Amino acid sequence: MDAILRIILWVDKMSVELKNVTKKYGKIYAIRNVNLKINKGEFFVLLGPSGSGKTTILRSIAGLEKIDEGRIFIDNEDVTPLPPGKRNVAMVFQNFALYPNKTVYENLSLPIENLNKSEREERITEVAKRLGISDLLNRYPSELSGGQQQRVALARALVKRAKIFLMDEPLSNLDAPQRISARKLIKDIQIEERITTIYVTHDQTEAMAIADRIGIIFNGSLIQVGTPEEIYENPANIDVAMFFGNPPMSIIDGKVVDEKGKIGVRAEDVSIGEGKLKGVVREVEFWGDRYLVYISINGQEIRAFSKIKYKIGEEVNFSFSKYKLLGE
Repeated sequence: MDAILRIILWVDKMSVELKNVTKKYGKIYAIRNVNLKINKGEFFVLLGPSGSGKTTILRSIAGLEKIDEGRIFIDNEDVTPLPPGKRNVAMVFQNFALYPNKTVYENLSLPIENLNKSEREERITEVAKRLGISDLLNRYPSELSGGQQQRVALARALVKRAKIFLMDEPLSNLDAPQRISARKLIKDIQIEERITTIYVTHDQTEAMAIADRIGIIFNGSLIQVGTPEEIYENPANIDVAMFFGNPPMSIIDGKVVDEKGKIGVRAEDVSIGEGKLKGVVREVEFWGDRYLVYISINGQEIRAFSKIKYKIGEEVNFSFSKYKLLGE
């Protein structure tokens, strides 16, 4: 049987639901009244700045944190009182958490020590081939590159045949080229096997590239849930608008377009060289196939994409093809 098909067959997709989940450290709320439903086979990304509560949610689902209030369900079963080993989840940590004194093979064996030797060998061989690490099985973690360690950590999750993957910033210790290839590998595996995956990151570009849906978290509260496109086009509030996207929305007074309150404008929705609005170029950044131009208008700043490299101090006309009303 084909190795990929064998892995697909054992996956029984599971949903995850959090109901009014709260976790405190002393008097400080790490997460507060979180309500979230993650669908079977979904790639769901928890996105927010450092310290927002993303990892606390992940660790609570895994059973590594005991919540103070609320309930956690996996496939409609209340797992709140269950220890980590009874929840059938696999977690990939930021630092990979490989045992330095054990070979790759031995690291992969740890989650499946209950199997007999032939079953362990079959499962490890299968997953190692899938992830391209067959030639690394006799090496130690110190002999591996960051990208190779990341593959081993992912393989360890796969051999366990868990029904839910929990990934806590798994790419943050990799350099830029490794992050791109590792991100594609993770997404490819998730698509092929449709394992319910909950992935934590602070990187908006990463989130938009891999997520089916995203949950935006600020200060322990879940602010908005939607597809990348939904959040990009319709941020729930000013905080989300200023956080989500690369670059994020420019936020200015609506009075420049005869609107009340604040408006948000994406850089691609600003046209320089036409329109009645006037501003002064304050900064220009080279972005490969285009420039990101910072325009000052009445003490406020607008970002715009342009194929032309404008000069700093140059006065320009510009207009908006669309904008988002964000309230006061």
